[in-house]
Amino acid sequence: MKMTSRNSAITTLSRGMLAALLLSFVFMVPNAFAAAEKTGVVDVAKVIQQMAETKKAENILKSTSAQWKGSLDKLKNDFESSAASYEKQKAGLSKAAREQKAKELELKLKNAQKFQMDKFGPGGALDKKKAELFAPIRAKMLAAVKSVADKEGFNLIIDKQAMVYGASAADITAKVIAQLK
Repeated sequence: MKMTSRNSAITTLSRGMLAALLLSFVFMVPNAFAAAEKTGVVDVAKVIQQMAETKKAENILKSTSAQWKGSLDKLKNDFESSAASYEKQKAGLSKAAREQKAKELELKLKNAQKFQMDKFGPGGALDKKKAELFAPIRAKMLAAVKSVADKEGFNLIIDKQAMVYGASAADITAKVIAQLK
């Protein structure tokens, strides 16, 4: 009988020590990992804005957009002049001719609207061109951020736009811009 009470005392003591050990582990491990973390901040928008490639890409986008806008304006002007001409001639046209002209006008309007959506709508050619032009710029910026982070010993870099607060010493924006030049 004494053996059983002794075993239960040892078991209770072992459980208590195990619980204390687990508790200390739970509270100490996050602090150990936190001490090893070094977090930096970069203003991604500012870095991209400072890159020479960005200005070239923006100029290409403006030029492309202007060309497409010119084509769209021609389509709209053609529709408007055809509509005005139709209104003037409508009274003297037969029913079949009026229907034919109305179909032609509808087709011109649909073509202009389709062109506008294809070029300027969400996911349109302008959005695709922008993504195509800015993908290498973003990749170059990310490589520069990684290079600076590796040199400075940062484990984590976050965008300044997503940050609520950060010490200015953690801001590596100027170093990233210098790396890119």
